[in-house]
Amino acid sequence: MIYTKYFAGILNEHGSLNLNSDQWRRVMNIVYLEGSIHSLRSVLDPKNPYKYDTVIFKYRKRLTDLTGNQNPENLIKEMYLLSKN
Repeated sequence: MIYTKYFAGILNEHGSLNLNSDQWRRVMNIVYLEGSIHSLRSVLDPKNPYKYDTVIFKYRKRLTDLTGNQNPENLIKEMYLLSKN
């Protein structure tokens, strides 16, 4: 949950993010996906450890689409730039 923790830190230090609605939606989708992946991993059953692999894979792919696998600092900079345009 690297993006979620980073976004939370930014909010705690600087207050609300000054992003347009598209980028704010992107932030919310990233937070949702990271939380969902974390939740699915935490409820894995030792008897069936691969039960949620396909769902986790789809969520991770969507997360990669949203973040481009950038580090959180570069991602938030990109979001600010896209919000200004």
